[in-house]
Amino acid sequence: MPSPTRNPWLVPLLGGFAALAVVGGLLFALVRTRDEQPKPVAKADPSKVLLVLDGNSGSMTVKPDSTPDDDTDPPEPDTPDEPVVIGKPDPELDKLVAKEAKGYEAPKAKTATFLTPIVAPAEKRAPAAVAAKLDAILDAKRTAASIPASAQADDAEFLRRAYLDIVGVIPPASKVKAFLADKSPGKRAKLIDDLLADPRFGENFAHYWHDLLVKRDPDNNRLIKTHDVFLKWMAAQFNHDKPWDATVRSMLTAAGDQALVGETFFIVANTEMGQPQPQKVLGTASALFLGNQMMCAECHVHPMTPEWSQEDFWGMAAFFGKTQAQRENSGKKNLTGVAKLTDDGPALKGKMANVKPTTQPDGTIRIPDPRNDGKYIGVAKPKLLGEPVVDKTKVNRTYAADWMTAAKNPFFARAAVNRLWAQFFARGFVNPLDDLRPDSVPTHPEALQLLAEEFVAAQFDVKHLIRVVANTQAYQRSSRTLSGNKDDEELYSHMGMKVLAPRMLFQSLAVATANNVDVPTDDPPNGKAVKIDTAGKGLSFFDAREYDENPGEYTYGVPQLLKLMNAKLPPACDAAAKTMAKIGTRDKVIEHLYLTALSRYPTADEAKKMAAFAGKHADATKGYSAALWVLLNTAEFVNNH
Repeated sequence: MPSPTRNPWLVPLLGGFAALAVVGGLLFALVRTRDEQPKPVAKADPSKVLLVLDGNSGSMTVKPDSTPDDDTDPPEPDTPDEPVVIGKPDPELDKLVAKEAKGYEAPKAKTATFLTPIVAPAEKRAPAAVAAKLDAILDAKRTAASIPASAQADDAEFLRRAYLDIVGVIPPASKVKAFLADKSPGKRAKLIDDLLADPRFGENFAHYWHDLLVKRDPDNNRLIKTHDVFLKWMAAQFNHDKPWDATVRSMLTAAGDQALVGETFFIVANTEMGQPQPQKVLGTASALFLGNQMMCAECHVHPMTPEWSQEDFWGMAAFFGKTQAQRENSGKKNLTGVAKLTDDGPALKGKMANVKPTTQPDGTIRIPDPRNDGKYIGVAKPKLLGEPVVDKTKVNRTYAADWMTAAKNPFFARAAVNRLWAQFFARGFVNPLDDLRPDSVPTHPEALQLLAEEFVAAQFDVKHLIRVVANTQAYQRSSRTLSGNKDDEELYSHMGMKVLAPRMLFQSLAVATANNVDVPTDDPPNGKAVKIDTAGKGLSFFDAREYDENPGEYTYGVPQLLKLMNAKLPPACDAAAKTMAKIGTRDKVIEHLYLTALSRYPTADEAKKMAAFAGKHADATKGYSAALWVLLNTAEFVNNH
């Protein structure tokens, strides 16, 4: 039955100034240009209707919104006859960094839990039990701040949210009707289990990690020819519930043919001039798997963590300095060709020998001078963060990967749960997500510790962790704010809204239009590399989101939305409306439109006004098409709320 308390969210997709256009007699808000950074959509008030539908006249009114490409050889490196003491490549910069570090007043939590190993329970616990403990921790802090909690999300809101977060697409109308009609008490937990068993779960999470890797160096990484190989491998890892530590270890130690071994994508995505770069591999691995910015110590002392030195960074990089990418007809003309990764190749010669810092036979690695290409300022001995120097026989990727993914590593489990929590809540306990430092102060340290312990106890079972998170009351709260919590951004008094990423948006449009919207793809045709799309044919044209950007930020621009609204949606809505017109009475069709587009029944008022609007069209199909178009251009559709 329709819910009498819901209000329509007929808010246009764009924000700034409203430009009007006519589509089948429909006035709609198009786009607004942005002279400054857009405000997060999550802060918008969804109850403020910008597009008002007059049920009597069928007209629309707009309510103002209140919201190295050369062939020259690099210079030959200086090869010291004796070990060189670490130098200072940029004395002025080091002096500035030292001054900033000295003046940096660390929070009182200097002995934060990041410095201690995780002591996990003997075995994993029931998701509901861990979820209850999490809620108790979150509620205690919220209550202490006198912030009220929003009501529990109704079934329709929860259903749509769970579908988008877990499988990356809205539910079809048939699933919506069945779920809303189901009166069994455990249906939400069952839904979570069903979605985790859906193959689209792995595909959704694989694309999330693929985007992270590509967007760290988009100009280089979009040219990789084996995106699809990685995506299939990564999706299988998630769908088959492979432990996260094993998945990460596979990426860090991958070897073999890039076209056959999907996990090689991680190393290939951290190359320069066709060769894996140990400093890039370490920087990416530290950011994504350990949640820290070790890369800031590449050229000088870490500005926020003075105890992390240049020796620490390069000492860790030494473990990744033997890996080579071997290609047929290797050279500048084949820098992006399919490669075979190996740690046992012959020493690089000529120009290629100067392309990358290489681990020496004694396990050390020479440190490049960032101000002078081809020059070196010293050597670093192989050692992992906080560990002693190791013997040269242990200087390899496997040794480093085992350390990084170990249960006792103080960063690994915490980084994983912090990032996964952010996937569901649009923010982590520590933000930015790759800023776990010894002096970091999480918003909820006990919650982060609890989840990390459970993740270790569950032997890094990602599905188990998702069950815990999705079964919390915090996750199942409504996104509708109260007067007392509308400004809350970190106490989880209500669910924040996340803007649908391009792939998620197009897949949801396909569901809403009975597959009449073509989902653009950037899959490499005939083995060719993917180039940056400027013509709007591929998904990358619509993807303006930067690396690891806040999902609450609104990043769609005028070119993307004009192309979507005016080129792709109208014919898709027409085709879908022809089928919907056969459902029955106008009231039944309007009900189906809402179930299909917004995953809920319309309120009585919404149904009346939309029926009047559709009825103003001489051609009923055109009326339904226009109505569907309106719903697909609302904030309620474009947001995961």
